[in-house]
Amino acid sequence: MRSDIIQQRDYPKDIAGDELSLKIASYPATAQYLGSALRGKGNSVCELCCGVGISLIEFSKVFSTVIGVDNNAEIIKDCQRNLETFGTKNYELLIGDVSSSELLSQIKADIVLYDIPYWSNHGGAIDAKQRNPDLKTMVTKIRELITPQIAIYAPTHMTYEEISSQIGDCEYIEVHLRGKHDRNFILLGPLARKIGKTRIDLK
Repeated sequence: MRSDIIQQRDYPKDIAGDELSLKIASYPATAQYLGSALRGKGNSVCELCCGVGISLIEFSKVFSTVIGVDNNAEIIKDCQRNLETFGTKNYELLIGDVSSSELLSQIKADIVLYDIPYWSNHGGAIDAKQRNPDLKTMVTKIRELITPQIAIYAPTHMTYEEISSQIGDCEYIEVHLRGKHDRNFILLGPLARKIGKTRIDLK
């Protein structure tokens, strides 16, 4: 249930978003960690596939400007509501297909976070391969049209070997939250501090 997700993730009770949107959203703790890791790398960050804005809220505390992009108008409405509820002023939201070169060329940001869609449903099924654009193609577009400083939120089933075979050298961080493998952070270009696979544990 939606209320259970809010309680488990320590979201405020008035957070906007349906059950599925909140289920696949970031935990505040993971977004806080990534925001801290990216501190000092630039003044602006854009999240592709921003969902209801949990990461943007945390990033707005670190960056002068945050930009969110999603292809669902209702999700963007919930994202805007959450940003405003948390007092975020330094944001811009766009609706569109994140694989569109025309859309990407309009974005001005020092860092891009690509949150690979889980395409999850309420039953827990995940299909992140068949419905998402090719990862190598996405990374190439972001590099050419926006910035070489790229971070990726990747689902747990995407291994270091799979990702590195597609996009080359990267820092792959296996993120465990409260003892459970929650997601992977992939850092590319100047953001990568150490090539290879590491692990962090968050509470």
